[in-house]
Order: sequence, then C-alpha cells, then structure tokens
Amino acid sequence: MNQKPAGGSLNQMLTDFYVKPTSDIFIKFLFGKEEHKPILIDFINAVMKNSGFTLITDLVIKNPFNIQTILNAKETILDIKAKSSDGRWIDIEMQNSNKGFFGERALHYWTDLYGDQLVTVDNYSTLCPVVCISILDFKMSKNVDRYHLCFMLREKDTPELLLTDHLSLHFLELPKITAYNLDKSLDNWLYYLKNEGLNREYETMENILKNNPQIANAREKYLSFTQDEHMREAYNSHIRWKRDHDSALFFAEQKGEIREKFQTIMELLDFNMKPEEIARITRLTPEKVRAVIVAGEKGLDLLLDDDATRY
Repeated sequence: MNQKPAGGSLNQMLTDFYVKPTSDIFIKFLFGKEEHKPILIDFINAVMKNSGFTLITDLVIKNPFNIQTILNAKETILDIKAKSSDGRWIDIEMQNSNKGFFGERALHYWTDLYGDQLVTVDNYSTLCPVVCISILDFKMSKNVDRYHLCFMLREKDTPELLLTDHLSLHFLELPKITAYNLDKSLDNWLYYLKNEGLNREYETMENILKNNPQIANAREKYLSFTQDEHMREAYNSHIRWKRDHDSALFFAEQKGEIREKFQTIMELLDFNMKPEEIARITRLTPEKVRAVIVAGEKGLDLLLDDDATRY
C-alpha cells in the first residue's frame, strides 16, 4: 500500500475537519464496516496477543456500520459485535467519559451477549466464549499503571484455576499511553487512536504507520471519513444529539438531587431543627432554607427555579 507523502496536502487534510478518532461514530465506522474487516481483525488480535490469547483468523460483523441507522435511531451506544471463525463472540465499545459503575455496565453487556445464545442453542455445552473490549478515554483504575487490564473468572486463592474461559473483559485506558513500544501492536493501535488527526508527534506517527499496514489503512479511512460530506454531517449531527442527550440527563439528575434536598429540609424541620442547622446539612444558605420553609409545598418549585437560573 502506498503511503501518502508527508507534504502540505496531507497536513491540510488532517486539519481541515477534525474528527475525534475516539468518537463512537468514527470507531463504529472504522471497525464496523464490512470492507474494513482486516482492520478490525488486526486490532482485536493486538488485544489478544497482549493478553496471551489465541488470535483470530476471520470473523463476521453482526451489526455493521450503517450511516442511516445511526442518524435515524440516534443510538447512544455504537458498539461493534462480531463472531470469530472459532466461535468467540466479541464486543467492542468506545467510552469517552466515566459515568460510574463501569465494571457493572461491562458485565451487563457481556451478560446480554452470553445469555442471548441460549435462545438459539439447546444446552450449555454449545455456549461460546464472549470477549468484551472497552476502549476508555479516561482512567478507570488509577492505582494501576498498566493500560490494559483483563478480568476473568478465577479462584480467589488459586488464580491459576480458571472456572471458565467464557468471560473476559478487556479495558484499554488511553490516558495511560504516554510512550509506545514499536514492537507491541497494541501500543501502536492505542497511540494511533489517541493521536490521529492532531497533526502532532509526526515522526512517531509515521513510524507506527510504516510498522503496521492496517494502521496505515486506518489512516486512509480516517482521511476519507473527514473528507466525506455525508460522514461529516453525520458526525456533527451525532455529536449535537449526544450533547443534548447528556445535557438532558444532567438536568434530570440535578432535579432529582433538588427533590431529595427539599425532602431533607422538610424531614429535618419535623425534628425542630433550626434553619441554620438545616443549611449546614443541605449546603444551602439559611435565608434559602427559611424561604423554602415559608413556601411550604411550593418550596420545591422555589429550589427548582433557582437551579434553572444558574444555566
């Protein structure tokens, strides 16, 4: 495959329209198109090799990229589901923010893929392993320096005793990639995903592109995505929708906290606590607590109105 020259035209293409390479819509495009299957296999094998697991030779993408589906459905989770030729189910998901309970969330996704197999099989012996790969743009485990963690079902006091290999949860933490080993394909992949499109560390990126033909192929797909009018429109539309969606969730959570605060004021009032004491507990001013008490049942509306004026 011919490499694009390091001239001004390439630099212009990289800066003309920036697409965050870890945006879920681009990850879905990069790994989820049928014609991009060699790229997906190379990335999965980088994860497998880094964990000492058997590499895959081929796979079938079960939910391929469809730009119209993304625009119409306004999906919040654009994961990639695939089944390898040796029977393993693989799910890849991109997460840009830590919304809490992430371990439980990953286990829930694994459960869906594993449990759904029972719909089509007759007994447990025909169940296949499920591998979940989560690419994280945040630090999930701050007390561990390794960027790649893999969780499996092992006996507590005898870790070499594996209950089953049907569960493996891989977490790849991009912020922990500060250097890379050219001989480690997963290092190269994560460095690429972290830095693509930023037009920095040019020599490092060139080394990675020359070292791995499939990452070089990913660069070509990135450039084609950023130069395609329909893809750019889909990217902007999805980003706007996610921003609105996340904002709506934020305000809903805020309203829930305010309702709890109002209930706390009323309950503490029943214990004849003074407004100053209630203010310290609820982190409101004594004046605000008094106003809520005077307003009675309409005190909740008073708190909600005050919160709305902050935004």
